[in-house]
Amino acid sequence: MSKLIQLIFGDWRNTSSIAACLALALAVAHAWPSVGGWMLVPALLAAAWWQAGL
Repeated sequence: MSKLIQLIFGDWRNTSSIAACLALALAVAHAWPSVGGWMLVPALLAAAWWQAGL
């Protein structure tokens, strides 16, 4: 069971970075509805960059 949870959620950096990206996109969507979806793309790219340790 723990292997399945680890496969789905990954480590703590994966879970926290995705949660931060979604929170950022949601906050931007409330302020500027037309920009919310576009903000998710660079936020997810930044999360992937952080997870890779670069």
